[in-house]
Amino acid sequence: MFPMREYILVKVKEDGKLEVPLEYAYEVGLIKDAYFLLEIDTDLKEIHVERIALPGKRLVEVELIVVDKPGVLAKISGTLGRHGINILFNESEELESLGMAAIVAIVDISNSDVSVKELEGVLAKIEEVKEVKIREIM
Repeated sequence: MFPMREYILVKVKEDGKLEVPLEYAYEVGLIKDAYFLLEIDTDLKEIHVERIALPGKRLVEVELIVVDKPGVLAKISGTLGRHGINILFNESEELESLGMAAIVAIVDISNSDVSVKELEGVLAKIEEVKEVKIREIM
């Protein structure tokens, strides 16, 4: 089946709350306790919504400052994989003047063999990683 794109006009019933017709909500996984990433562009007045995970996942946001060189992202993703951690979303940005890069990732630690605190230590041991911040998503 071909992917479908629909355009539906909805009216905001309460500040900050949109009501998506139920048939479409179920189709895209817009259900209780699902996780969605909102990409908000205030200049363009646009919001893009992307489902990241269905209910039942244990998510954390990982922020890293790393040396910007080939293979660093592979080391990080390999380390996460070896500990049973699934990357659901990631984005990186070059910090040119510093020779560094910033990486932000949303990961599922539901099947991890390390705690959040241990994960911080595991990532900090990677030579190219200079800073680690981990925040649990509730």
